[in-house]
Amino acid sequence: MQIKYAVVIAIVLVIGIAAGYTLSTLGPKPTTTITQVGTITTPVTNVVTITTTMYTTATALTPSWPRVVVDALGREVEFDKPPVRVVSVIPSITEHLFTLGLGDRVVGVDKYSNWPPEVLELVEQGKIVVVGGPWTLDVEKIASLKPDLVLMCRGVKPQETQFAPKLEEMSIKTFFLMCDAAKNQYDVYMDIRTLGKVFGVEQRAEVVIESIQRKIDSVTSRLVNVTKKPKVLQLAGPPSWGLWSAGGDTFISWLITTAGGTNIASQYSGWPQLSPEFILLQDPEIIIITAMDVDPKSLFEEVSQSFLTNTTAWRSGRVYVLTAEADDMISRPGPRIADALTMIAQIIHPEVFGEVQRGDVAKMSSAELWLVAPATLVKVVDMVVAEV
Repeated sequence: MQIKYAVVIAIVLVIGIAAGYTLSTLGPKPTTTITQVGTITTPVTNVVTITTTMYTTATALTPSWPRVVVDALGREVEFDKPPVRVVSVIPSITEHLFTLGLGDRVVGVDKYSNWPPEVLELVEQGKIVVVGGPWTLDVEKIASLKPDLVLMCRGVKPQETQFAPKLEEMSIKTFFLMCDAAKNQYDVYMDIRTLGKVFGVEQRAEVVIESIQRKIDSVTSRLVNVTKKPKVLQLAGPPSWGLWSAGGDTFISWLITTAGGTNIASQYSGWPQLSPEFILLQDPEIIIITAMDVDPKSLFEEVSQSFLTNTTAWRSGRVYVLTAEADDMISRPGPRIADALTMIAQIIHPEVFGEVQRGDVAKMSSAELWLVAPATLVKVVDMVVAEV
């Protein structure tokens, strides 16, 4: 009996195998793609803050080349292989490249690119060449570097209408990113992902984005139960520069709103020039001045004799001057946006995040200028406010 069952089972198996073979020959033949896989350990430095070093181990699929990537102007740009000699003509792009571990491919930068500190070191060593300002590029100097790619910024009109066409005429490939035209973190993420595609480091780009988003989430989660949203005025430079402020569709406005504040210029687009009457009518509770290279003491003297002394912000000692790196961080939609958000959140909601403590942030009160430094508040100057 056992032999009979065994014979039956054997017959069934033979029939099944034969049927399967017949079906496979009748059906469509599968195509087999063999992809080389390797494990790459890549050091990614300064992903989010200048004090953070992140190391990632990722299994990377060999990318397919050539590939076509669409830039921020909607142009389809073809790449036969990852670029190896790159010129960046805007600081936020330079920061992205180094954050993605692509700093060794940078041969030229604009004169304002200064982060990470390695950039300045490489410039001093002659390994990176400064090619002018974003609006005053030296096309001949760029060409002399023999780049296979020049990364440019959408919204910087001379780059779109003047410099890019000249470079293209010289058979130098250009590619535009959102950079300073970014309106929120998602535009920044788009730039990071796009660079990932251009250089074939997509996984690295996702690691950077996830790290930034985690830090942003850590800020916004602490503001969930905060109902008060103080009115904030941001000024690009001292009042004598013309009262230019960030409109509602700008990256700085996103920082203010996400940090739990209300941008008093949110009804405007771009960078409106506000009037003293409008500012006094809105009566900001916090004023943030991005001072660039202006000396905080001289700026204090100017503000203390201006109409801004009639605002709640001045009377309550909540006028902040951002210089150096603090100014750079909120002015550049780059990989340090989470650090910028944390700093603005400390300014707007110190009751939640604690007072901002940075050597590049000065805080004005009605009679004094304080330099906000780590672990202490250092008085820079005593001054009696002039009668206005």
